Amino acid sequence: MVECLLMNVQNLRQRSATIKLIRRFFDERGYVEMHTPRLVGSPGQEPHLEPFWSEVVESNGTRHAAALITSPEYAMKRLLAAGFDKIYDLGPCFRNGEPFDGSHDPEFLMLEWYRKGGDLKSLMDETEEMVRWVAIKYREPGTGNREQLKYPVPRSPFPVPEQPFRRMTCEEAWKEYAGADLASLIGDREAMSKVAREHGQTVADGDSWDDLYFKVFLSKIEPKVAEAPTFLYRYPASQAALARACADDPRFAERVELYAGGLELANGFVELADADEQRHRFVEEQELRRSLGKKMWAVDERFLSDLPGMGEAVGIAFGVDRFVMLLTGTSSINDVVPFPARERFGT
Repeated sequence: MVECLLMNVQNLRQRSATIKLIRRFFDERGYVEMHTPRLVGSPGQEPHLEPFWSEVVESNGTRHAAALITSPEYAMKRLLAAGFDKIYDLGPCFRNGEPFDGSHDPEFLMLEWYRKGGDLKSLMDETEEMVRWVAIKYREPGTGNREQLKYPVPRSPFPVPEQPFRRMTCEEAWKEYAGADLASLIGDREAMSKVAREHGQTVADGDSWDDLYFKVFLSKIEPKVAEAPTFLYRYPASQAALARACADDPRFAERVELYAGGLELANGFVELADADEQRHRFVEEQELRRSLGKKMWAVDERFLSDLPGMGEAVGIAFGVDRFVMLLTGTSSINDVVPFPARERFGT
């Protein structure tokens, strides 16, 4: 209703200001903005993400299965392979089957940026620089918010603290918040089952190692990690299908997530450029989708063909709507998008 929309007018103005600042940050640093396709024939293979499916019909009646992207990642990597060095895409993405819980919407605004070279440390440095820069500029006169921001409990104070963002490996987080040695648990379902039970989690016969990992992580570790701006990195390789394995220990992968104010904001990788290894991981994901009774589709062969040309690269996906939630001090994504899903779909 219009009344609900009017209540959020100031938040929507601040959303617009945030988007402009994000673009300014990357434009001033030599990035080229890309508008990659939102409707594709072969979306990502992630077992726990569901695309919206449709159909493209040519004028001659030829029909093609089509899906809205869950991320522009495939297209962005192909652009790196084509010769671009520093690119970003700021636009809508779509995921079906997401909860209407105040932190998700089936259509959301995603920022992804990629550049050749770099490592996980430089990616974290750049992400922190962007968050700090936008948050500071956001509070200046003329950006839509001249007053001191206020944040409801239990959200962490934001804009950013004076001290650097905390950086923890997954091993360190498991040790500190679950009292467990993650490295010794990798691939050992029985050992992970024991840890899960010790932390009050149920263990079903059909639970995989990753299922048990997430039961402990989501209940005991993520809430603690997310209290203050924190980069969590070096994930188990089974949870980083598009990331390069760590050179010192291939059981882990060069993946990083950024948490702040109780929210996951970003997910990034040192990108995997080995097409054979990527195909192997895609097949594993397909098999997991099959075992879960989910829709299957072919691997994107053009992506695999182009992938080696990308070379050394880093990239990260950043949730703009959630960032705006932190900047405005709101507790729901419904307060920072013009027409939230609950209104659009009458729930």
